[in-house]
Amino acid sequence: MLPDFTNTALFLIVSALLSGVAFTAAANDEGPEQPILFSHKIHAGDNKIDCRTCHSYVEISTHPGIPSVQKCMGCHTHIQGRDIEYETDGGKVINLREEIAKVREYWEKKEPIPWVKVSPMAEYVQFSHKRHIKQGIECKTCHGEVEKMDVVRKTERLNMGFCISCHEESAKDEYHETQLKDCLTCHY
Repeated sequence: MLPDFTNTALFLIVSALLSGVAFTAAANDEGPEQPILFSHKIHAGDNKIDCRTCHSYVEISTHPGIPSVQKCMGCHTHIQGRDIEYETDGGKVINLREEIAKVREYWEKKEPIPWVKVSPMAEYVQFSHKRHIKQGIECKTCHGEVEKMDVVRKTERLNMGFCISCHEESAKDEYHETQLKDCLTCHY
């Protein structure tokens, strides 16, 4: 039998390795299952709709805002969608018209669409989209090229290391870097 300190060290090494695998998987998974397969590839990619059209609070609020059913129906009252089978980048086959019909069902029931967050932040982190957008940081810096994704998934491990690296790279000078790396910048 190995001494206790060896078992502890082995446990810590295995735990660290498994944690790294879990973090990597979380950054490259297929994304959460949503109530409606909303294709960012079709909307932001093919149709060139700017992120801010649907996430309209991103410049004025700490949160980007998830579009309401009313926002979706602003277009889909007139756009029925093609009655075709569409294969997503994840290999799932859907009918575009049927997915849009699901939006109408929520509209008729006067219920919000229960979207699942793709990149939830820990509750002890205060992140302001507004502050980052005003600094000219593009959405894809953190969210990847969503215009190429049918199902949005994490492309970055949005952890403290990722944020600190970005803050170091974005700093104008040493004083600004000290401000950006202050704990109270994100934990208040």
